[in-house]
Amino acid sequence: MTFLVGLYALTYPMLAPWCGDARLTGYLRTDGTHTYDGTPTWTSERIAAASWDVKLGSLADVEGVGTFRIADRGMLGNGVPMPWVDVAVWHWTEAYALTGIRRVCFRPPTRRPLALVEHDGGQ
Repeated sequence: MTFLVGLYALTYPMLAPWCGDARLTGYLRTDGTHTYDGTPTWTSERIAAASWDVKLGSLADVEGVGTFRIADRGMLGNGVPMPWVDVAVWHWTEAYALTGIRRVCFRPPTRRPLALVEHDGGQ
């Protein structure tokens, strides 16, 4: 059984949960209009960019900071020597405060949250 689990993790990287040290930085949401997957940067959703070894849609649980959906890419490398998470923030002081090495757990991608739509009350 252990062999099959290991084979699954090798065949489908970042589908299985992974925890370890990651480089953490922040970028300003005002630097663009949409993320790599098309999410508007002004969304209230907690989003981040990640190195190319992390699957889009994955959830990144950043120790001491919170959980972010990976919705963006950037010039963040390929995860060697460690994954890189770049959190979307509103002010540069937030970006500087995040910068460093932190423990991050990546979970498998989830479906994107449904967009909020106005409901007419059934009329």
